[in-house]
Amino acid sequence: MKILPIILLSSLGLIACSNNNNEKPAEKTQTEIDQDALDYREKINKQQQALADEDRPQVEVPAVDYTSPVAKVDIHNDQEIVAAVGLPVVEKEKGSNQNGEPMTTYYFSQDLGNGLELSLSREFVDIAWKYNGKDQAKTNAVFESGQQITRALLGGKDGAALYENISKGGKVDFLSLDDGTEIKNARCGANMCRYQVSR
Repeated sequence: MKILPIILLSSLGLIACSNNNNEKPAEKTQTEIDQDALDYREKINKQQQALADEDRPQVEVPAVDYTSPVAKVDIHNDQEIVAAVGLPVVEKEKGSNQNGEPMTTYYFSQDLGNGLELSLSREFVDIAWKYNGKDQAKTNAVFESGQQITRALLGGKDGAALYENISKGGKVDFLSLDDGTEIKNARCGANMCRYQVSR
């Protein structure tokens, strides 16, 4: 029987505690709600800007060299395109593009962290240059190769404009030039720049 009073007292204590929790919290004013919404939007904008800043070259990028002209190549001529890079082919690899078409990828560097890759198929020319910001001299050389092939494929003015745009963090999902050349998915990340030209 001594247990019954203990149970009753415990129950009353729980009821008293639960009654305290039923009190309504103070309601916010419209000004406070608006300020919370503004703070939240500002936080999201800062997070998005931080992500955008991360997804661009984190190195000093060489400017376009307008003093040296670059001849435009025929985008349907594989030999002209490979020669326009101005570097010897280190390795060549056969494969398939995203549509299953035969493709050949040309590598112009033994260094996997710094180098230009050129993939040629009947449908596309895919250009990518990887860079490692730890060695600025190698990074500059890779960006200059990327600039060289971009100007050769797209022409001096259009190639320079695309190179400058993406090397500063810009992204181009689709671009059609005056001559009908189409560029897709042009962008630079923290350690690679790439784009695709339709043939």
